[in-house]
Amino acid sequence: MDSQKFTDNPVFSSDSAYYIVIIVSFCVFIQFVTQVRGARTFMYYDFMLNSGDSACLSILMLLAKEPSHKAKRESISEKLGLTNYHLNKYLVIMNEDLATVSENEPSFIDETTKGTFVGHNITTFINQKIYLLYLRRSNLFPAYEFRAFYDQQDIKISVYAREHFQTESTFYKNDRKLKKELDDHDYYLIAGVNQDPEFISRLRLFQFYYTTFTGIEKPLPQLNLISDELCARLEGLFPGELNPTQVVKLETLLKVWILRQQNHRFIQSELLDDNLRDRTYQTVYETLQDGLKDRLHIDTAEADYIFSFLLTQGFLGLNDVQYVEHNFPTATTISKKFVEMVLAKEVLTERTDIHSTDLYNQLLSVNLQFTTFYVEPTTFISPEQVTFFRDLYPTFDLIIRDFLGALKHMISFDLSERMIVNLYFSYMFCLINSIPTTSMKDRVFICVDFSEGQLYTNYVIKSLKAFNHAHIVIQKNITDDTDIYISDFHSMEVSAPQVIWLDPPTSQDWSELADLILEIKHRRLGQLFPNYKWQNG
Repeated sequence: MDSQKFTDNPVFSSDSAYYIVIIVSFCVFIQFVTQVRGARTFMYYDFMLNSGDSACLSILMLLAKEPSHKAKRESISEKLGLTNYHLNKYLVIMNEDLATVSENEPSFIDETTKGTFVGHNITTFINQKIYLLYLRRSNLFPAYEFRAFYDQQDIKISVYAREHFQTESTFYKNDRKLKKELDDHDYYLIAGVNQDPEFISRLRLFQFYYTTFTGIEKPLPQLNLISDELCARLEGLFPGELNPTQVVKLETLLKVWILRQQNHRFIQSELLDDNLRDRTYQTVYETLQDGLKDRLHIDTAEADYIFSFLLTQGFLGLNDVQYVEHNFPTATTISKKFVEMVLAKEVLTERTDIHSTDLYNQLLSVNLQFTTFYVEPTTFISPEQVTFFRDLYPTFDLIIRDFLGALKHMISFDLSERMIVNLYFSYMFCLINSIPTTSMKDRVFICVDFSEGQLYTNYVIKSLKAFNHAHIVIQKNITDDTDIYISDFHSMEVSAPQVIWLDPPTSQDWSELADLILEIKHRRLGQLFPNYKWQNG
């Protein structure tokens, strides 16, 4: 999916009603988490696994993605190109491996019903543990770490290979294969402002260890003591206590940073202007240098590297808008242009003061990372996930797509596919989190009024509000704005479409309501944007 295709006019999918039905019937959360879980891969690194282990991981990922954790043998064979012989073989291997990583609740796959694989306790966490198991027995992993951290040091390959249970000739063979895999997967090609080769290498290493160890174990354990000490020193500078994912992120980055320098791989260019090397910067620099003592000497470029990471990833708590605007003009310009586009699209009510929302501040945070220290994400990078938000927030989708099309002319570097998709989600979450439903012109007003009184009325309202997506506004009284009237009695006084529920709503009732909501939303979108091609697809 290229950027032009991504920014084309959106088309409502035939599954739109299906998504909203799921939401109001409390199943949306399960489905969406499943989509994200299934879409979350281990970045570009599956190629490092031995072929059989890679196939096993793919099967386990398929089972984890399915809500029922079931998959037809024929379907698995077709998707992964595996024969029945291979499936039989891998079924035995997977169950042995699952037994190894299982703890209190056993994880296993059975084929009690012939032709159907059924996964038991095949969770994201289990698959993460399986990946680590497979990584440890990978033939290429020792070569990967040698290339990253030891190839410029006085270490004999024969000794290193023997320590990793390989002969020297086998190690060289694996190293050649690894190099080819890295080239084939465009490992060193990455979009972003910073194209320093060392910056890219460190970014890939950080992504690898952060996404594959995922807090299950500490990567690069030989540096546990020094990283623990540095983290403890740095945490004293931060405004608040770090959450667990931040700790893992910081530890991983510091370990890669130290090992790359010990391997004589250095950042060549300074990242920051002099005016950013303020008192906070100097304190960070001195804290790092004191913690490392004689282990490393930190020059300005390396100090810039760490400070940029801490700043853009929110560790330092420097959320002052004027500070960012003064020091990061590109991020500021992009954020202001986005707000301008929101206003130009006229999707907000006349009473909305967009400057009183938190939209601009959230955009600054996103664009600061995007233009300074962009850490390519591992979730929300799949184009298939866009449909979910496109159907629920079509006006936001319109704004974001048009802005991404214009963004290419505001920046000096190319946007990768993953960067485009991740920016889509980042901007979508900024809009969802900052713009209230009451400010949207495409909101749908639903009045709920049951003869049984407030108890049942409130029950239905709570059901509708549980996942209050799609810009739905719930009312207890009829107004001129009412689009849908839900009750157990038909009313001759109500001109809006009426939904009559005599009993607690069934899935079919929710489905019919969803169809009605979409019908109204499509009609309203056609009125708001008469020249835009809103259509069923």
